[in-house]
Amino acid sequence: MKYFLFLVLLIPYVARPDIIYEKLGIKDAQGREIVSLRIEGSIELDDDIIFDEALADINQNNYRVQFDSVILNSPGGNISSAKQIGIAVRGNHLSTWVMPHDSCSSACVLILQAGVCKMANGDIGIHRAKYEEDIPLDEVHDNVRYHEIQTEDYLTYMEASPQLIWLFNSIPNWDMKYLTNSEKRNFGLFGANSEEMQYRLEIASKKFGQYKDDLLERLSDRLIDIYPEATWNSADYLYATPSCSEQLFLEDNMTEHVGINIAPQPDTIFEIYEWDRGTIDENENFTSTEKIPYKVGQSYYYSFKYYAKGKEVTFKERVTTSGPTVWGEIGGESYNNDMPGIEVSNDSSSITITRSFANDGFAMGSWELTKDDPKGPVIIEILFQDKVIQTFNYVIE
Repeated sequence: MKYFLFLVLLIPYVARPDIIYEKLGIKDAQGREIVSLRIEGSIELDDDIIFDEALADINQNNYRVQFDSVILNSPGGNISSAKQIGIAVRGNHLSTWVMPHDSCSSACVLILQAGVCKMANGDIGIHRAKYEEDIPLDEVHDNVRYHEIQTEDYLTYMEASPQLIWLFNSIPNWDMKYLTNSEKRNFGLFGANSEEMQYRLEIASKKFGQYKDDLLERLSDRLIDIYPEATWNSADYLYATPSCSEQLFLEDNMTEHVGINIAPQPDTIFEIYEWDRGTIDENENFTSTEKIPYKVGQSYYYSFKYYAKGKEVTFKERVTTSGPTVWGEIGGESYNNDMPGIEVSNDSSSITITRSFANDGFAMGSWELTKDDPKGPVIIEILFQDKVIQTFNYVIE
């Protein structure tokens, strides 16, 4: 098995004004530089790439995003880009906020729903997707249903309420349904999702040495502090909602813990949140699959997006085949245990490689079959601090 080294051409671009990433020149109580991250205007194709680059800079330098939230003010736009931005928002533990007097409609709501905590103070508009491209008449049914299912799957993954999912498929694309304040609350658009809430609560309880029930009770008391006369049926009850930073114990206006860093230590963070694996043909076309054709020179790959802090990341890649083989780089010498960062098993059926590279939120690796490789299953495991965090399964056949 030969390690296949290839280059990905990154085309430079100028950030459009719809993805706005700014350093504010101020720091929080922990000394972290505060930056703002906003989406303004229409969401365009490849905006997700611009967004990912902003996140890479934020994570490399351990900046703190202002309000711990991506600020949204957009009429929508490209659904694919919106979904990819949403996946990155969730994977990087960011909240989303539509400020009062701003709006978030159509595809923008896909990003709003992705926040680990959502604050929908502005106008929220929903309708069915629009199709800009021409669709052959005999393909309309399958095409529309496919995109509906894709959106349903995405929103389900993001823990959207069934009512919100239903609206995405029921409101005509020439119309717009604007949510009432009551609907926003019922759809979970004024709070944190259960997993992130519990994650932060566990850390805060240990860090402050306080019972979890006491921390939650103080959040309840915060409702009264913000708006003493608010009730569940009050027209202005949204003003009684603690901010996402408060709900996730990232900032607590009731104590001295303003600007606290409620997160694991940066060097312990490495989370994979989106992945793919498959084959590469002679024209460098990538196909997602677990099946690898058994022929010399056939390449296969894995890729993933991840959340980590710091300038560089280090992980181990362990590849295991169904039998002994010869390991090495294409055009290079064979791997052996005398090489730094290389561990070949005694029976030569497995290799573990330590990889270090700049932290840009994306990793990729690939291998090429040789005449020495056996047919059968291949397993690639990604290990961080010697713990398996992702497994890619293939079959050479």
